[in-house]
Amino acid sequence: MRSAFALGRLVAVLGLLSAIAGCATGQNPAAPVATGPPVQPVAGLAAALQEIGIAVPPRGRLVVVNIPSFELVALQDGKPILRSRVVVGRPSTPTPELSTAIWAVTFNPSWTPTPAMVRWEGARHVPPGPQNPLGRILFELDNDQLIFLHDTNDRRYFDRPVRTFSRGCVRVEKARALAAWALDVTEAQIERSIARGGTHRESLATSIPVALVYRTRFPEDDGRLVEYPDVYRQQSAAAVPGEGHPGACMGPL
Repeated sequence: MRSAFALGRLVAVLGLLSAIAGCATGQNPAAPVATGPPVQPVAGLAAALQEIGIAVPPRGRLVVVNIPSFELVALQDGKPILRSRVVVGRPSTPTPELSTAIWAVTFNPSWTPTPAMVRWEGARHVPPGPQNPLGRILFELDNDQLIFLHDTNDRRYFDRPVRTFSRGCVRVEKARALAAWALDVTEAQIERSIARGGTHRESLATSIPVALVYRTRFPEDDGRLVEYPDVYRQQSAAAVPGEGHPGACMGPL
Protein backbone atom coordinates (compact mmCIF):
# COMPACT_ATOMS: atom_id res chain seq x y z
CA MET A 1 0.00 0.00 0.00
CA ARG A 2 2.77 2.37 0.99
CA SER A 3 4.74 1.59 -2.20
CA ALA A 4 1.66 2.25 -4.36
CA PHE A 5 1.16 5.62 -2.61
CA ALA A 6 4.82 6.54 -3.23
CA LEU A 7 4.51 5.58 -6.89
CA GLY A 8 1.41 7.75 -7.24
CA ARG A 9 3.22 10.75 -5.74
CA LEU A 10 6.14 10.21 -8.13
CA VAL A 11 3.79 10.20 -11.15
CA ALA A 12 2.12 13.41 -9.91
CA VAL A 13 5.49 15.16 -9.43
CA LEU A 14 6.62 14.17 -12.93
CA GLY A 15 3.37 15.48 -14.41
CA LEU A 16 3.82 18.81 -12.58
CA LEU A 17 7.40 19.15 -13.83
CA SER A 18 6.24 18.45 -17.38
CA ALA A 19 3.55 21.14 -17.14
CA ILE A 20 6.08 23.67 -15.76
CA ALA A 21 8.47 22.92 -18.63
CA GLY A 22 5.66 23.46 -21.12
CA CYS A 23 4.82 26.85 -19.61
CA ALA A 24 8.49 27.88 -19.57
CA THR A 25 8.84 27.27 -23.30
CA GLY A 26 5.47 28.85 -24.11
CA GLN A 27 4.31 25.66 -25.90
CA ASN A 28 1.63 23.12 -25.32
CA PRO A 29 3.54 19.81 -25.14
CA ALA A 30 0.59 18.03 -26.75
CA ALA A 31 0.26 20.53 -29.64
CA PRO A 32 2.06 19.79 -32.94
CA VAL A 33 4.80 22.22 -34.00
CA ALA A 34 3.79 24.13 -37.14
CA THR A 35 6.15 23.67 -40.08
CA GLY A 36 6.12 24.62 -43.77
CA PRO A 37 5.28 22.13 -46.50
CA PRO A 38 7.97 19.48 -46.90
CA VAL A 39 10.41 20.05 -49.74
CA GLN A 40 10.44 16.98 -51.94
CA PRO A 41 13.81 15.89 -53.33
CA VAL A 42 14.14 16.38 -57.07
CA ALA A 43 14.24 13.24 -59.17
CA GLY A 44 14.37 12.03 -62.76
CA LEU A 45 15.09 14.86 -65.17
CA ALA A 46 15.89 17.39 -62.44
CA ALA A 47 18.39 15.06 -60.78
CA ALA A 48 20.05 14.37 -64.13
CA LEU A 49 20.29 18.11 -64.85
CA GLN A 50 22.00 18.63 -61.52
CA GLU A 51 24.36 15.78 -62.37
CA ILE A 52 25.56 17.74 -65.42
CA GLY A 53 25.93 20.96 -63.44
CA ILE A 54 22.54 22.66 -63.90
CA ALA A 55 20.97 23.58 -60.56
CA VAL A 56 17.22 22.93 -60.41
CA PRO A 57 15.31 24.50 -57.50
CA PRO A 58 12.76 22.21 -55.80
CA ARG A 59 10.36 25.16 -55.74
CA GLY A 60 9.60 27.64 -58.49
CA ARG A 61 10.14 27.82 -62.24
CA LEU A 62 13.13 27.39 -64.51
CA VAL A 63 13.71 27.34 -68.28
CA VAL A 64 16.73 25.48 -69.65
CA VAL A 65 17.82 25.81 -73.27
CA ASN A 66 20.47 23.31 -74.29
CA ILE A 67 22.27 24.36 -77.46
CA PRO A 68 23.71 21.00 -78.70
CA SER A 69 20.37 19.15 -78.33
CA PHE A 70 18.39 22.06 -79.85
CA GLU A 71 15.70 21.96 -77.19
CA LEU A 72 14.06 23.91 -74.40
CA VAL A 73 12.76 22.44 -71.15
CA ALA A 74 10.46 24.34 -68.79
CA LEU A 75 10.37 23.04 -65.20
CA GLN A 76 8.11 23.86 -62.29
CA ASP A 77 8.83 22.62 -58.76
CA GLY A 78 11.52 20.34 -60.20
CA LYS A 79 9.22 18.67 -62.75
CA PRO A 80 9.23 19.09 -66.55
CA ILE A 81 6.15 20.99 -67.74
CA LEU A 82 7.05 21.67 -71.37
CA ARG A 83 9.65 20.44 -73.84
CA SER A 84 10.14 22.16 -77.19
CA ARG A 85 12.46 21.97 -80.17
CA VAL A 86 14.43 25.16 -80.81
CA VAL A 87 16.62 26.69 -83.48
CA VAL A 88 19.91 28.17 -82.21
CA GLY A 89 22.68 30.28 -83.68
CA ARG A 90 24.91 29.28 -86.56
CA PRO A 91 28.53 28.43 -85.69
CA SER A 92 29.51 31.83 -87.10
CA THR A 93 26.92 33.58 -84.90
CA PRO A 94 26.58 31.17 -81.95
CA THR A 95 24.01 31.36 -79.22
CA PRO A 96 25.97 32.24 -76.07
CA GLU A 97 25.72 30.51 -72.72
CA LEU A 98 23.77 32.82 -70.43
CA SER A 99 22.14 32.97 -67.02
CA THR A 100 19.22 35.32 -67.53
CA ALA A 101 15.46 35.58 -66.95
CA ILE A 102 12.19 36.11 -68.81
CA TRP A 103 10.61 39.29 -67.45
CA ALA A 104 7.94 40.00 -70.10
CA VAL A 105 6.25 38.67 -73.23
CA THR A 106 5.86 40.98 -76.24
CA PHE A 107 3.09 40.21 -78.71
CA ASN A 108 3.34 41.10 -82.40
CA PRO A 109 6.93 42.39 -82.20
CA SER A 110 8.61 44.35 -84.94
CA TRP A 111 12.13 43.44 -86.08
CA THR A 112 14.95 45.97 -86.32
CA PRO A 113 18.24 44.83 -87.92
CA THR A 114 21.60 45.79 -86.47
CA PRO A 115 23.72 48.28 -88.41
CA ALA A 116 25.95 45.38 -89.54
CA MET A 117 22.91 43.54 -90.94
CA VAL A 118 21.88 46.66 -92.82
CA ARG A 119 25.39 47.20 -94.18
CA TRP A 120 26.29 43.66 -95.17
CA GLU A 121 22.94 41.99 -95.78
CA GLY A 122 20.74 44.87 -96.85
CA ALA A 123 18.31 43.96 -94.05
CA ARG A 124 15.36 46.26 -93.42
CA HIS A 125 13.00 46.91 -90.54
CA VAL A 126 10.05 44.48 -90.56
CA PRO A 127 6.76 45.60 -88.98
CA PRO A 128 4.56 43.26 -86.92
CA GLY A 129 2.73 40.65 -88.92
CA PRO A 130 2.94 37.20 -90.53
CA GLN A 131 6.24 37.97 -92.30
CA ASN A 132 8.07 39.09 -89.18
CA PRO A 133 11.12 36.87 -88.44
CA LEU A 134 10.36 37.08 -84.69
CA GLY A 135 6.93 35.61 -85.32
CA ARG A 136 4.12 36.75 -83.04
CA ILE A 137 5.75 36.28 -79.62
CA LEU A 138 9.00 37.58 -78.18
CA PHE A 139 10.23 36.59 -74.71
CA GLU A 140 12.09 39.53 -73.20
CA LEU A 141 15.32 38.35 -71.55
CA ASP A 142 17.37 40.30 -69.06
CA ASN A 143 20.76 40.53 -70.83
CA ASP A 144 22.90 43.05 -72.67
CA GLN A 145 23.70 40.86 -75.70
CA LEU A 146 20.36 41.36 -77.51
CA ILE A 147 19.57 37.66 -77.13
CA PHE A 148 15.91 36.63 -76.93
CA LEU A 149 13.66 33.60 -77.11
CA HIS A 150 11.01 34.08 -79.79
CA ASP A 151 8.48 32.63 -82.18
CA THR A 152 9.23 32.52 -85.92
CA ASN A 153 7.47 32.98 -89.24
CA ASP A 154 9.55 30.17 -90.81
CA ARG A 155 8.86 26.85 -89.09
CA ARG A 156 10.53 24.52 -91.60
CA TYR A 157 13.81 24.44 -89.66
CA PHE A 158 12.20 22.75 -86.64
CA ASP A 159 12.06 19.52 -88.66
CA ARG A 160 15.83 19.48 -89.28
CA PRO A 161 17.95 17.18 -87.09
CA VAL A 162 20.63 19.90 -86.78
CA ARG A 163 19.04 23.27 -86.05
CA THR A 164 21.79 25.92 -86.20
CA PHE A 165 20.26 28.61 -88.42
CA SER A 166 19.74 31.79 -86.36
CA ARG A 167 21.87 34.87 -85.78
CA GLY A 168 22.19 33.97 -82.09
CA CYS A 169 18.66 34.16 -80.70
CA VAL A 170 16.60 31.07 -79.91
CA ARG A 171 13.51 30.28 -81.99
CA VAL A 172 11.00 28.27 -79.96
CA GLU A 173 8.66 25.84 -81.72
CA LYS A 174 6.10 25.83 -78.86
CA ALA A 175 6.23 29.58 -78.26
CA ARG A 176 2.50 29.88 -77.59
CA ALA A 177 2.53 27.11 -74.97
CA LEU A 178 5.60 28.65 -73.32
CA ALA A 179 3.93 32.09 -73.24
CA ALA A 180 0.77 30.63 -71.70
CA TRP A 181 2.79 28.92 -68.97
CA ALA A 182 4.94 32.00 -68.30
CA LEU A 183 1.91 34.29 -67.98
CA ASP A 184 -0.32 31.77 -66.16
CA VAL A 185 -3.02 31.94 -68.84
CA THR A 186 -4.47 29.57 -71.43
CA GLU A 187 -3.28 29.23 -75.01
CA ALA A 188 -6.67 30.59 -76.09
CA GLN A 189 -5.87 33.79 -74.16
CA ILE A 190 -2.48 33.94 -75.89
CA GLU A 191 -4.24 33.72 -79.28
CA ARG A 192 -6.54 36.56 -78.25
CA SER A 193 -3.53 38.69 -77.24
CA ILE A 194 -2.02 38.09 -80.68
CA ALA A 195 -5.33 38.81 -82.45
CA ARG A 196 -5.60 42.11 -80.58
CA GLY A 197 -3.01 43.45 -83.02
CA GLY A 198 -0.28 46.02 -82.57
CA THR A 199 2.86 45.55 -80.53
CA HIS A 200 2.11 45.27 -76.82
CA ARG A 201 3.93 43.83 -73.84
CA GLU A 202 2.75 41.90 -70.80
CA SER A 203 5.10 41.76 -67.81
CA LEU A 204 5.37 38.57 -65.76
CA ALA A 205 4.23 38.66 -62.15
CA THR A 206 7.57 37.06 -61.25
CA SER A 207 10.51 36.71 -63.63
CA ILE A 208 11.47 33.18 -64.65
CA PRO A 209 15.16 32.19 -64.54
CA VAL A 210 16.54 31.01 -67.88
CA ALA A 211 19.74 29.04 -68.37
CA LEU A 212 21.19 28.88 -71.89
CA VAL A 213 23.72 26.06 -71.61
CA TYR A 214 26.05 24.01 -73.78
CA ARG A 215 25.91 20.33 -72.74
CA THR A 216 26.70 17.52 -75.17
CA ARG A 217 25.14 15.12 -72.63
CA PHE A 218 21.55 16.06 -71.83
CA PRO A 219 18.73 14.10 -70.17
CA GLU A 220 15.41 12.83 -71.42
CA ASP A 221 12.37 13.31 -69.15
CA ASP A 222 13.13 10.02 -67.38
CA GLY A 223 16.65 11.22 -66.49
CA ARG A 224 18.47 9.08 -69.09
CA LEU A 225 21.47 11.02 -70.44
CA VAL A 226 21.82 11.17 -74.24
CA GLU A 227 24.91 12.18 -76.22
CA TYR A 228 24.63 15.06 -78.74
CA PRO A 229 27.07 16.45 -81.34
CA ASP A 230 29.50 19.19 -80.37
CA VAL A 231 27.92 21.59 -82.87
CA TYR A 232 30.18 24.55 -82.03
CA ARG A 233 33.27 22.34 -81.69
CA GLN A 234 33.79 23.61 -78.16
CA GLN A 235 35.20 20.26 -77.10
CA SER A 236 37.22 19.64 -80.25
CA ALA A 237 40.98 20.00 -80.48
CA ALA A 238 40.39 21.63 -83.87
CA ALA A 239 38.40 24.48 -82.37
CA VAL A 240 40.09 27.86 -82.63
CA PRO A 241 40.00 29.92 -79.41
CA GLY A 242 37.64 32.84 -79.85
CA GLU A 243 36.17 31.43 -83.08
CA GLY A 244 32.59 32.52 -83.61
CA HIS A 245 30.93 35.52 -82.02
CA PRO A 246 27.38 35.83 -80.74
CA GLY A 247 25.07 37.53 -83.18
CA ALA A 248 22.16 39.76 -82.26
CA CYS A 249 18.49 39.60 -83.12
CA MET A 250 16.83 42.90 -82.51
CA GLY A 251 13.34 43.04 -81.08
CA PRO A 252 11.09 46.06 -80.71
CA LEU A 253 13.19 49.07 -79.73
